[in-house]
Amino acid sequence: MKTYSLFCIPALALLLGACGSKQPASELTFDNLPIVAPLEAVGPDSVRILHLDKLSKDTLSIPLSQYLEDFHLIRLDNRDEALTAGGTTFFGNYLITGGNSREGCRLFDKEGRFLCKVGNKGQGPGEYWAVHDKQIDETNRRIYLMPWNAKSLLVYNLDDGSYLSSIPLPTLVPKGVFSVDAEQQVVTVGMLAFNSIEDASVVWQQDFEGNVLRKIDAAPYSVVPDFNNEVQHNGNVPDTFDFFLFHWAPEKDSLYHYLPDENRLQPVFALDMPGEPFQHGYYELADCFLADVTLETAQNQYGTYISKRATILVDKQTGKGAFVEFVNDLAGNMPLPYACFLFNKGYFVHSIEPGELALHLENVLSQPEEWTDAQIDEWTKLKDSIVENDNAYLFVGKLK
Repeated sequence: MKTYSLFCIPALALLLGACGSKQPASELTFDNLPIVAPLEAVGPDSVRILHLDKLSKDTLSIPLSQYLEDFHLIRLDNRDEALTAGGTTFFGNYLITGGNSREGCRLFDKEGRFLCKVGNKGQGPGEYWAVHDKQIDETNRRIYLMPWNAKSLLVYNLDDGSYLSSIPLPTLVPKGVFSVDAEQQVVTVGMLAFNSIEDASVVWQQDFEGNVLRKIDAAPYSVVPDFNNEVQHNGNVPDTFDFFLFHWAPEKDSLYHYLPDENRLQPVFALDMPGEPFQHGYYELADCFLADVTLETAQNQYGTYISKRATILVDKQTGKGAFVEFVNDLAGNMPLPYACFLFNKGYFVHSIEPGELALHLENVLSQPEEWTDAQIDEWTKLKDSIVENDNAYLFVGKLK
């Protein structure tokens, strides 16, 4: 079991009351923690149900290197055509940036060298307004993109980013996630099913011609047409199609696995919410579940946003867990309260502007008494190597 430093922060104060005073650093393992998510029977399944009242108020600080291998920094190509605002997905030998409403997709190699644009923004064949999910098939030299409001899955050439073809979808997909099995010529799709779409499915499998092979009716999972809701498939566990629907207006729900042989959604992890539901999200790594819990919201000129959140980690085998804060130990132990969003397709990717990284390291190094000589030396070298006008920097690691 991994060992971490323990300290106290006021996590989930609204739900559990304020933390006590800061405690001296000590060594703690999950073996010392209470069981907070026992296995409970839900229909035919055994589900880890997280009970917030069983959690300690202490928070574990977890260095990302504990969960990652080959954790390193990538400096993206500085050519004008390579400049990006982020939104990066890493695939081992390649990475794709962009795909939002302002920026098209760009393909880079694993060293950060810009290779090509992937398709174009627009409304013509092979064009898109924004992209919700991406996949690379190195064996067959293909890139797959799922646009917003998709009528088809777009297919591009991995060698030059050119549009090749489309895989028709059986219905309009407002927001979709997918996994392509090129060998079997099967696509698994999950979607944010608006209740205005007739005869919709929430998850299904289809062939490359658009023929539906099996499907799950969307009625129990449908939502009002609102793009603040979200659909997730993080793909961090091999051979598993994990699936979760985030509701902006909170509902009680579960993280699911899609079981194609049984054609059903199997619940695997959920929060116990005996009172009013609150905003939350579920994520899965190889040996644990993560719950992201909204503590506070605020308003700006664009509307309501989440201003404070907490992350809870639960060990899959034991059900033991705690509040956690992941820190980027390659970057001066930078706290990442949103780290659970950065685990995707089996990798962790943290995109940061060079100036922001430099400022953080300056602040860290101004308190040398808190760090070892080795840490100070490593972070000083990193700070001195930063060029503030560079393209985005990426901290990337493969999940163990």
